[in-house]
Amino acid sequence: MGRVAYQPEFLARITERRAALRAELATLLPPSQALVWEIGSGHGHFLVQYAQAFPAKYCVGVDIIRDRLNRSGKKRDRAGLTNCHFLQAEAREFLEALPAGVTLREIWALFPDPWPKKRHHKNRILQADFLEALAGRAGQGTPLYFRTDHTGYFSAVAALIPELKTWRLDPAASWPLEKETVFQARAPAYQSLVAIRTSHPARPAEITAPRPPPRVGPR
Repeated sequence: MGRVAYQPEFLARITERRAALRAELATLLPPSQALVWEIGSGHGHFLVQYAQAFPAKYCVGVDIIRDRLNRSGKKRDRAGLTNCHFLQAEAREFLEALPAGVTLREIWALFPDPWPKKRHHKNRILQADFLEALAGRAGQGTPLYFRTDHTGYFSAVAALIPELKTWRLDPAASWPLEKETVFQARAPAYQSLVAIRTSHPARPAEITAPRPPPRVGPR
């Protein structure tokens, strides 16, 4: 299948947005910083409480919806936190824009959009190319925490991890913090797993090709 042809105006906006994100991250992140990263941080309930519980950890959450980020920032400010930050960014673009010396010490994906229709599964964030890209920024032993209320999505990720050399499932791993998110409160049931970064070198992965605008709003 050939590459999608994008209009020059669209590509120009993408380029401008990514350049602005790189500049913002270069200013925000200290050199050689190790991050706790929450992908899709929602209203900030989890990450604010996590940053309070672990003040020595530098926490960053990303989301694409401005209202959620505004709410998250207010929670952080009320708590007086200096180790917790929220950015408007698509996860793949955020990862690509990280300064060279920045690494991931923990990765959290709590109730990401399951894209339940089969023809939309390609839009799910936890896929082989993205996991390889994560591995390229994560040192050996870095945990990836994943939780979802969608059985099909959980089964797909649980089956994918053992196929990768860069990650392994750790059924015995504990969660360092249990705090209910908005989506978790709504879920009648959910499943969780922890994957651990192995020592195997990550292969280069293309994760930043332009994509259609993601769906927004509550699922």
